Amino acid sequence: MIGTENFTLESDPKLACTCGHVDCDKRTVEQSFLVRLQVVRDYVNHGLSVTSGGRCPNHLNEIHRVTPADHQKGLGVDVGASGLTRGNIVKAGIAAGFNAIGVAKTFVHLGYREELPKGHLTMWVY
Repeated sequence: MIGTENFTLESDPKLACTCGHVDCDKRTVEQSFLVRLQVVRDYVNHGLSVTSGGRCPNHLNEIHRVTPADHQKGLGVDVGASGLTRGNIVKAGIAAGFNAIGVAKTFVHLGYREELPKGHLTMWVY
């Protein structure tokens, strides 16, 4: 069972895949990843709403992928955010060691890509 002080599957069911596919394996984010997310939460000093965490290969946002990405590997989450909050989450994500960060109008993707060189950061906008 994964969890930290502020994140558990019970309080944040979207940490696991919620696609509903008959073959869904309900994969979740990894514990080490969740520890990083807790650092972000502590840094911004307010709650974070997980809108998407682990995703199985059958998830609608994953079926097009040839190789697994952050969510499938258990190393990516999307957290709800808007306005100035997005910048604070990005800043906290960098401080916590996330190295794959995407910014959208309503959420921030925080990911960790083990294959990236140490100190490398990749960012994008949706």
